[in-house]
Amino acid sequence: MIATLKRLVAARATVLIAFIAAHAWLIWTGSRGPGHPMGDIPFAYRPWATQMLQSHELFGLTTKWVYPYPDLLPTLIPVFIPGLQYQTAWLVMAVFIDVCAMITLLFWPFRFDLARVTAGWFWVAALLALGPVAISRIDTISVAIVVVGLVAWLQAKPATASVWFAVATWVKVWPVALLSATILEAKAWKRALIAGLGTGVGILLFGFLWGKPSVVLGFVTEQTGRGIQIESPWATWWLWQGVNKVSGSGLYYSHALNTFQVKGPGVSFWASLLGPATYLALIITMVLGWLAIRRNQPDSNELRNEIFTWTVFTAVLDLIVFNKVGSPQYYGWLIIPAVLGLIQRVPNWGIIWPWVLATLALTGIIYPLIYDEILSRSAWATAVLGIRNLSVLALLVIGNTRLMELVRRVNLS
Repeated sequence: MIATLKRLVAARATVLIAFIAAHAWLIWTGSRGPGHPMGDIPFAYRPWATQMLQSHELFGLTTKWVYPYPDLLPTLIPVFIPGLQYQTAWLVMAVFIDVCAMITLLFWPFRFDLARVTAGWFWVAALLALGPVAISRIDTISVAIVVVGLVAWLQAKPATASVWFAVATWVKVWPVALLSATILEAKAWKRALIAGLGTGVGILLFGFLWGKPSVVLGFVTEQTGRGIQIESPWATWWLWQGVNKVSGSGLYYSHALNTFQVKGPGVSFWASLLGPATYLALIITMVLGWLAIRRNQPDSNELRNEIFTWTVFTAVLDLIVFNKVGSPQYYGWLIIPAVLGLIQRVPNWGIIWPWVLATLALTGIIYPLIYDEILSRSAWATAVLGIRNLSVLALLVIGNTRLMELVRRVNLS
């Protein structure tokens, strides 16, 4: 009995050690490798923190910011970690949060679950595939929080999960996909609604209390007028126009946004459509997930969790595919549905998780390894970016197809 217990603990401890080692490797490569994959820390987060300390203004509360105001915490905490430079302190904070999330995944509940160990190994591989951006963005914090929420969902505690998802949504907006799916598909959906909505509104009211109401929600519209970033799937046409040296088309650097965007006929029009398209895609996904639950009325948690997994998978892809920004760290969001599907042993998931891993690996190659080649209008590098975009688009088609099959399942029985 003792020997068995030791083996069970050892299997999870091995994943945890590998997880920490992966972070160490990514920190090393991110600091010494090509490009500036951790550039947001010294070039964005640290200047923001310095500016706030000097001006006594709080971004997102008293002055407009591109992020929700709770992101003040991961931005300012590193300043107060003694004896460490800002970037080192930020990474120490991120690794600590990630490790706490992995411990939750592996050890709550304590009983051994091989599927969770497998999911843990996938998370390790996904980080290594995506590269340093996987641990050096505020998205890192949101992914870790969502993992804790997923564990709560898997423990049949949708209200608790909703609280975690609501908190994560106030860090980066994308977890609203999981919050919506939880409320729509939980058995105790009223409790999940009250818990999630109550948490979200509570955070909002706290912001109103300490800041300016006109500023607290400013992140929603702060970047509405921006163009299409070159990593977005929708930039492909204009990137190839630039490769082919079509006059007036290609890419340029936006000093206002500190990023590369595409230019050419129709860019502004398509950029204006992507916001509404994202909302419409999310609504369609949630309706399909809701119909799958209501028409099947699943008594087993297995079927309910399968529907939840495909809903989350498709919704996250909606937020990636229809996004006009398309930054590489956004692809780290795919870790969540991939982990969920592995734990739930969702049918045919053996095709999905390697596909997701390959997509993350392509993203890790694109940035920072061949990013300069893309900026130089290299045909082969632009083709690699195009393949990644087609890959994520195909995953979205698969997700929608599977959801529609689950909706129709009741008619075939």
